[in-house]
Amino acid sequence: MTRFRARGAGWLVMGVAAAACYLGTVFLAWPFPVRLLYDGLVPLPPYRWVHPPAWRAGDNQPAMSGSGTVALGPPSRASEISTDDDQALVTFPQGILAPQAGESAVKVKMIPLDPATVAPPPNGRRFDGNAYRIEASYAASGAPAVLTNPATVVLRYPVHAPQLFRFAEPMWAPLKAQVFTGSQQVLANTDRLGVFVAAAPMNSSGASPRTAGTAALGGIAAVAGLIAAVVARDH
Repeated sequence: MTRFRARGAGWLVMGVAAAACYLGTVFLAWPFPVRLLYDGLVPLPPYRWVHPPAWRAGDNQPAMSGSGTVALGPPSRASEISTDDDQALVTFPQGILAPQAGESAVKVKMIPLDPATVAPPPNGRRFDGNAYRIEASYAASGAPAVLTNPATVVLRYPVHAPQLFRFAEPMWAPLKAQVFTGSQQVLANTDRLGVFVAAAPMNSSGASPRTAGTAALGGIAAVAGLIAAVVARDH
């Protein structure tokens, strides 16, 4: 009995350590207004591709777009708008959309794209997932909305993507990004909208159908299951 209790305590420590590591990442990145997807002990749903790789061609579901409206106030309302599949979202803190005479709202659209149709990957990088065009325009005139401070763009990635890029014709410009491996998201502040994509070094490992995030969640879930089994057996 003592042996089982000791083992149970060991697994409990491992489980707590895994959870603390995940929450610590969240804490360190807290200045970003981020929504964590599927932060429980469950696998992420399959990634939805615009142009799926060969290993997903048979079961891929089309990526979904998103839209929403931000009231201008003044000041403009704090708002978060995502695609219908939660693979991309943009956060507007309060007051960052500039007022415009005769305008009461800004319309936001998020459109998934095959990044290869926008531009080649940055040097030494590979795309990981869809690109997303994020547009914001004044509702009455249709003119592009003006940002007075940065918005935050969040993309979910399917395999391994520690970097986020914005298209700055004719190439991709890197953004200072924060990665959340548990929910497979990469995010960055941006002073302008446009087309965004997640990417990884060409020689990075992890390019496999079993994603890094799913594997991490599976490992934590396994620890949780073992803790439950030991506790049940101990009683």
